[in-house]
Amino acid sequence: MKPRVYYVSTRESAAQIAQAIAHSLKCTREPLMPAYMPESVSLMFLGCEGHRADKVTMDFIAALSPNRVTNAALFHCGNAGQALAQMRRALTARGVNVLDLTLSAPLKHLFGAGPQGEDLERAAQFAQDCMAMIG
Repeated sequence: MKPRVYYVSTRESAAQIAQAIAHSLKCTREPLMPAYMPESVSLMFLGCEGHRADKVTMDFIAALSPNRVTNAALFHCGNAGQALAQMRRALTARGVNVLDLTLSAPLKHLFGAGPQGEDLERAAQFAQDCMAMIG
């Protein structure tokens, strides 16, 4: 089974987390623009940045179905907000199973560093734990 890692990252924080996940699973990461739609993916990792899920992420989710993606694992960079719950509701409404396990990491600010070594290690472990959950 080859997982897929998709993300939207305007500040590079979600890109860093996506890279750590992809490296851990020996797969590639793809920014949602211009990603190809997934087909028959058993596990998709999906992440974004900010308080709410952005339009690109929500439009991507709106085009999904259980035939395209069976399971989704969600990650988010930023302060506690609505993004994870928003993505979960939208994916569930499309018939995609969303794993209970999620990952949150810091968002890179003008003077902030964003995800650091410990955050990237947590992302790699998150990826392994999610893979184990779906067998």
